[in-house]
Amino acid sequence: MELIPQTPKMVRKDWDFFAKAIEATATKTQENYTPRGVYLAARDGDVSVFHVYQDGKRRGLLVLADHVDLYTSKAVLHVDMLYLTGPSLLNEMHELLGAMVDEHGFDQIEFRSPRKGWFKYLSNAGFKASATFSKEF
Repeated sequence: MELIPQTPKMVRKDWDFFAKAIEATATKTQENYTPRGVYLAARDGDVSVFHVYQDGKRRGLLVLADHVDLYTSKAVLHVDMLYLTGPSLLNEMHELLGAMVDEHGFDQIEFRSPRKGWFKYLSNAGFKASATFSKEF
């Protein structure tokens, strides 16, 4: 598996795939973010966008952000969105993200999703569950 970084210019050039991936992810997670909003975050340098390839074929899209935790000062790699097609690549993705954590000196990785299907995988992968509740006004 390979992650290919996407510049904002590359995202614009391949907009249909990008928009499809973001819209599908937003629908599955019942979030209201849009391709335009994610693109603007990438353009402003707040997130990084990657195409996910396996055996030379594009299999998905990954959006990552990083920050330093305000209370622990730990460097955090945050998986904002992951869109994958075809057979599951979760174990391979976990290994690839682990290598990214090691390579760039992150202290921890975070993953946000309301989808209950992730819970078993995340628990088996050593993630600790936490809860965030939100209400829109």
